[in-house]
Amino acid sequence: MSQFFEQFKIVSQQVNISLDKIERSYKTITKYFGTDWFENHKKDPKIITNVLEMILLGESISAVEEIGSPSKLMKKLIKPLNSEEQYCTIAEAQVIYRFFELGLDNIRYEPLITYFHRKPDVTHDFNSDMIQYEVVKPKLSAFDTEMYKRQGDLANKIADIIKFGSFDVYLLEEEIKVTVINKIISECSRFLCNPESEHLVPQVAFMVFDSTGNIQLEGHKVSYPEIRANGSMGVLLYDCNYDRSLKYVKKLKLKKPTTQVARISSTVDEKGEKRVGIIRIIRPSEDKRIAQKIINKSRQLSKAYPGIVVIEMGGPTAKMGFWAKLTEELFNTKIYTFPSAVWLRSLHRGTNIYTWSEIIIENSYARKKLPESLIKTLIPEGKIVEEIDPNFN
Repeated sequence: MSQFFEQFKIVSQQVNISLDKIERSYKTITKYFGTDWFENHKKDPKIITNVLEMILLGESISAVEEIGSPSKLMKKLIKPLNSEEQYCTIAEAQVIYRFFELGLDNIRYEPLITYFHRKPDVTHDFNSDMIQYEVVKPKLSAFDTEMYKRQGDLANKIADIIKFGSFDVYLLEEEIKVTVINKIISECSRFLCNPESEHLVPQVAFMVFDSTGNIQLEGHKVSYPEIRANGSMGVLLYDCNYDRSLKYVKKLKLKKPTTQVARISSTVDEKGEKRVGIIRIIRPSEDKRIAQKIINKSRQLSKAYPGIVVIEMGGPTAKMGFWAKLTEELFNTKIYTFPSAVWLRSLHRGTNIYTWSEIIIENSYARKKLPESLIKTLIPEGKIVEEIDPNFN
């Protein structure tokens, strides 16, 4: 603990989390994963988001320890069979952490509902009834996995040209071909010889450059990574309210939701000052797999009790609002009277705290309705909406 104490002390002064909570989480992590968790996961404790990830994992594990029969979940957390199981198990633990914080009763992991031969991921009691949940964290589709890699490759190539400032590339097509990458690199070099703030490559991409590193709309508080005196670095916020990308998505009339890859680095300018470089590659994307996820997961729930399918975003490229809209459309077919609702969750690790964006979409045609008080308990200040913006989050 001593090797991290001073760093955690610095972090606690920069985040909205107490030093006691940071230390408690670290002790929980070392109990199950050893003292080299940061090193094994290639995470620098000087970067605040890595510390926030450790805190969330530590708190989730502590919550799991408090529920009945946690051994099966703990085994999967510590030694998962594969990366997909690991991601889903962490999502399950985070849901249990949420329930534990809300003080819900009789939280159980994978209880066997004997009569109906069903084994939901998590259940809890509410108003003398049992509520059941099936949790899933979808991976990127095969197509988006390849495109995500190409977005990263493109960002790295642009970073060789642009040393500091922020540079956004809005791709106009969903697929990134080699010819597109070559064209953008060529245009970047030409563009920066006489840089304006905006530049269009017809039928290929739209570029926006700001030498200050500002990523938000003009007139609002700037938000960009800061290299601190102690060597730590804040990171780009994906959930900032005035991200300029929203302005240009509307300007370019991109009809599909977008996904972005960001590359953040630092360099020293000619005056010897540290400067931050941000490269963002924004691409139209239309992942529509949510309907099948809902149908498959709801089969593992007992129809005798209200059931919720929890979908942890962050893996797929789809926006939360887009999947929420598709969920509404699925329920409005009136074919599926189960599950009772779908709960979409998306984690954000900002520069000083982790937060969640959440939407619960109720199934108006479900045979087992959720208590209204339960929804308000789960998302007291969240987003339970009737009209959903497909570009939300």
